[in-house]
Amino acid sequence: ETCILTSLLVISFIYLLQGYIVQIVLLIILINHHLTCRYDFIEIRDGTLENADVLGRHCSNIAPPPIISSGPALQIRFVSDYAHQGAGFSLRYEIYKTGSEFCFRNFSSPSGMIESPGFPDKYPHNLECSYMIIAPPLMDITLTFMTFDLENDPLQVGEGDCKYDWLDVWDGLPQVSPLIGRYCGTKIPPEIRSSSGLLSLSFHTDMAVAKDGFSARYNMTHKEVSDCDCLFTTLYPPSWYCRPPFKVSEALCRLVIRLSPPLSISSVSNCST
Repeated sequence: ETCILTSLLVISFIYLLQGYIVQIVLLIILINHHLTCRYDFIEIRDGTLENADVLGRHCSNIAPPPIISSGPALQIRFVSDYAHQGAGFSLRYEIYKTGSEFCFRNFSSPSGMIESPGFPDKYPHNLECSYMIIAPPLMDITLTFMTFDLENDPLQVGEGDCKYDWLDVWDGLPQVSPLIGRYCGTKIPPEIRSSSGLLSLSFHTDMAVAKDGFSARYNMTHKEVSDCDCLFTTLYPPSWYCRPPFKVSEALCRLVIRLSPPLSISSVSNCST
């Protein structure tokens, strides 16, 4: 009795715990090419069910863009017929956590880079990420975007009207401090400055389209120092006025002290710049 193998079906699964997603990067595809992938192909489905959504079916020698799951499981099917043989395929898979450890980072170095998850590859779906840049006292923060590519809303009415994926930048704590801007699409945001000592970024993505994401460089610089010309009229109780006006609790300036007669300075101690 002769047994003829007419086709080969190999199914592999990647299982993860809840809170994780998978990104597949196909490195090499060397299988029988057909326009509709009728004979040999590799197919990736979003989940473990037999009828799970197909994220991609490939038989071309050109590797496709990265494929990202919407949940903690992926199904990889490799089908080959009896006619032609090839070297097969090679892939790399990466695991991302969608919770706080993955998406929440604080930056306190004088300068650094902030990048979307997976950059320069496409970012994962269903993210709620938060990044904070925390500066020492008397320091300003400047944020400059190098690249920017988020899912665009084709029906976007005005700047900041983002419905799918977006990046919010806050001058201080998120949700409670002033919102500097909400950004999406491919237009690079303008240079952003914060004088509050804290700059927050909130990154949201939905479960549909994924793009290349963003990269930005931040720098911390000392606040600008200016002259404050202050005239003291009485010392007890203290009374003065300054040009330009400023709040003592918020001032960063060199004090030019002038005294109204008959006041005079006899000695100066415990002063520092």
